[in-house]
Amino acid sequence: MTKFKHPLIAVIILLIASFSLAGTKLRAATDPWQPLTQTIQSHLNPGNQAVGRISLVQGTTAIIALHNPQVNIGMTLAVKGNSLPGVALPLQNNIAQIKITQINGNQGRGIILPGSEKIPAGAPLFPLAHNRVYLYSNLTSPRSLQPYQDLTRALQANRIPFAIKTWEQIAAGDTPGIRPLIIAFEATNNLISCRLTDREQSLFWQNSFNLNFAPRVTRRAGASWSQPAYFAASSANSNRKNRSFTKASGPAPGSTAAGKIKLKTPYKRLVFAECDQKPGQELVLLNDKWLEAYHLKNLKLVPVGRYRLPHNDIIPLNLHAGDFNHNGRDELYLTLGRPVLDMDRNDTILTSMIVEFTGKIPKLLGKEYPYYFRVIEQRDGNKVLMTQEMDEYDQYLDPIRWGGFYNGKFVVKKEYKQSRDVFSLYNFNFSPFDKNHILVIDEAGNVAGFNARNSEHLITADSQYGVFDETPYMQKLEEEIYEGGFTIKTTAVTRNTARRFVKRKSYGNQIFLIKKRRTINPELLDKGLELVTEEVVKYDQIIGLQWRNDEIRETWRSPKFPRDIVDFAFTKENGKEIMVVLTRNKDGKYALELLH
Repeated sequence: MTKFKHPLIAVIILLIASFSLAGTKLRAATDPWQPLTQTIQSHLNPGNQAVGRISLVQGTTAIIALHNPQVNIGMTLAVKGNSLPGVALPLQNNIAQIKITQINGNQGRGIILPGSEKIPAGAPLFPLAHNRVYLYSNLTSPRSLQPYQDLTRALQANRIPFAIKTWEQIAAGDTPGIRPLIIAFEATNNLISCRLTDREQSLFWQNSFNLNFAPRVTRRAGASWSQPAYFAASSANSNRKNRSFTKASGPAPGSTAAGKIKLKTPYKRLVFAECDQKPGQELVLLNDKWLEAYHLKNLKLVPVGRYRLPHNDIIPLNLHAGDFNHNGRDELYLTLGRPVLDMDRNDTILTSMIVEFTGKIPKLLGKEYPYYFRVIEQRDGNKVLMTQEMDEYDQYLDPIRWGGFYNGKFVVKKEYKQSRDVFSLYNFNFSPFDKNHILVIDEAGNVAGFNARNSEHLITADSQYGVFDETPYMQKLEEEIYEGGFTIKTTAVTRNTARRFVKRKSYGNQIFLIKKRRTINPELLDKGLELVTEEVVKYDQIIGLQWRNDEIRETWRSPKFPRDIVDFAFTKENGKEIMVVLTRNKDGKYALELLH
């Protein structure tokens, strides 16, 4: 049985091995991709081609050698640098902008606009605006396939700039005036097809070939690039008062901001819980010193009670709530770590706790548990408590087990079989639309769908949700690693606690998670394979997902936060459903931000 621990590795190995024969056949041709590259070049407008080069720079004036008669006085041209090895010139960074002031034959003169960098002689010039070539594939791991690699090399060799795009990115539309050409490299069973189209599905070129196996795909082939109904509806309705993250009606720009509460101290986790048997839930916050409960009223926090954690070196890993002793109040399940030194190696031990608030007086129900805790909602909406131990040299130890109170005592019971073969209790959720479907998110932020009965990998989401590295902790290595001629010794590895990955039946049967983008530098992403990120991503976001009809769809999107999102939770205030988001700005200041 395929294990979910590393589901994509096995798929990649299988694809590489199985494609060797098919790839050999393609390489045997003189240039199987030449008809495609020639067709693309015939449809590109001049904006994708260099229009001149810098001959001389004199102060703020540039003398230009032109080789395109369509350059006119008043045009602004982009000067390209060469700081990205292996990347085609049109995709290199703009280092300067020049406004053309004079043209005489094939010579020109222009003013170097403010903000430009130093311009070397011979630097190429391109129009600022031009069309785009997008490369899309529905394969789970297209870069592992030789034909796909040959295709990207052919595009590079013919100096055709292109950007690798997901289906969602293409369907979302482009800047007005840009009409992209789309290369669709897709699989249907064991048939690979490659076609060149535009957004209106006009077909300019196509070819296909058979494989001796059926590769894994993320969605069906032949998808329409025009905006589907749920994208259009979300755009048109985004400002309506009844828009809500509780309804899965298609991606929306975001819900309505309901307010912000600045926090004086930092926190790592929050949850809403029924602490006092009175109407309404309490907000519970966790940091490395305190567990604190508050009433949330009219953008104010009214203290209920607080519990001082027993050690000064606590690492707050996770916080969950649920009533598993059946007394009408939620217990709070604190997953805590403590750093230790084991034979000169940094390590972390779990020292988790269970706390219950009885009015303002917190009650300790148990401490120093060697478990990760998670409360999860099953398909029927009922909650269960899961536990998992830490492996000696790995983050999680199989299996995941039930937890709960029996005869008034906390007990860990038998294996929770619905999560079999999942490596972490935090990284999975049930799809409510198929009893055999399970969604898994890995540590790199990839979301995939599996058959829970046989661990078969069925689908991978188009989007990638980033590494959640808000709370790191150390774990010792089984064997020390020596580097630098045995002068540098590595004895431990950094682990990251899991992001919140929560399914809510009452919120449109959506699964919510944090899209982590604040730490990614697009300049460092696979430039050798021409992967282009067209905007510098400086925000975090919360996403709602559903797996339906052979597609993992983003059913809701929060506003883009130009701050780090640390955690989030749901509750009601004045009868309205709200989401409370814990954020941190660039100055290290924390806040609670409320969304309707």
